[in-house]
Amino acid sequence: MSYRSYPLIGVLMSLAAVAAGCGSNSPAAPTATGTASVVAPRPLTPANLAQVANVVQPVILVVQNAITSQPGGTTYTFEVASDAAFANKVQTKSGVAEGGNGQTAVTLTALAPSATYYWHAQATAGGTTGAFGPAFQFTVGAAITIGVPTPVAPTNGASTTTLPTLTIANAARTGPAGVIGYRFDISTSATFATVLLTGTVPEGAIQTTFTPASPLTLNTTYYWRATALDLTNIIAGAATPVWSFTASSAPLSAAGVLAAQEGAVLWPGVQPPGTTGHATMGSDWNVEVLTDYTGAQFLNPLLDALRVFDLLDRGMDPQGAINWMISNGYPTIAAYYPAVGVIGFPPEYMAFINGKWDMIIKVGA
Repeated sequence: MSYRSYPLIGVLMSLAAVAAGCGSNSPAAPTATGTASVVAPRPLTPANLAQVANVVQPVILVVQNAITSQPGGTTYTFEVASDAAFANKVQTKSGVAEGGNGQTAVTLTALAPSATYYWHAQATAGGTTGAFGPAFQFTVGAAITIGVPTPVAPTNGASTTTLPTLTIANAARTGPAGVIGYRFDISTSATFATVLLTGTVPEGAIQTTFTPASPLTLNTTYYWRATALDLTNIIAGAATPVWSFTASSAPLSAAGVLAAQEGAVLWPGVQPPGTTGHATMGSDWNVEVLTDYTGAQFLNPLLDALRVFDLLDRGMDPQGAINWMISNGYPTIAAYYPAVGVIGFPPEYMAFINGKWDMIIKVGA
């Protein structure tokens, strides 16, 4: 085999020409285009299949931020639909700037209650819009409506004692309401510019009542209203119409109630001092007609005994109660026997037994 000899420079020139020719016929190498790769954001909350109470709206959607090859300036689009295929979109939130701490959130406008929704999100970064992430489903619960209670007593414009019991008929409600209570407000202003007294009580079976803890001022006109509250879901209904009452008399004590049943007024003249709550009635205080040992009939309990008990109930001692009655125009036959702890009104006697004032009645043929 023979070899031809070529000058070295010729060989190099030939190789250069070949290399140049090959370069012009080969595909161009990839160049940077300014686009980025975007991995879809991952949904976080509401979690898939979450149950959202209607009262906690608006719903906030939160995603784990997308992973991009060109971080910075990333925005998000959130879609909410009533179907899993997103053919019926109910809300779209686009151009949402990426949040910090690796998460991005958007607040929806209120959604219709009692409905199921689907949501997903996509990210845009460096001129590239990525695919939507997985779709999550959540359900918004039923709407809760709390109605207006109906005022019952005291009737509008009524005269009451200084401890009136306010009564309303319970409010209607719809939806999955929680524990219901009622707030009662009392004011000396029909506009409730200032609220003198307020109190919240649990709902009763059919009606709900509220009594002030301390007496109101005599001969004063008050205004009252009541509002139903869902204490579980923190929802309030509308207040009742404003009604008024005038506190024109002191409340009847336990003894006063019995005196009224007998057709008598316990204290027609001077009113005794103090407040009740210092003594407890025992047995035999029921109103009835009895016969004493002489055959004479009398009404039990004697008015005299009721007055003495009322003063004991106001914190007086037995002899002090008797002395107060005599000094203030209430004649009494009462006599106190401290050695045995008995107050006598023959044919009746009051004895302090087991922490209560019991009636001991002597009845003859």
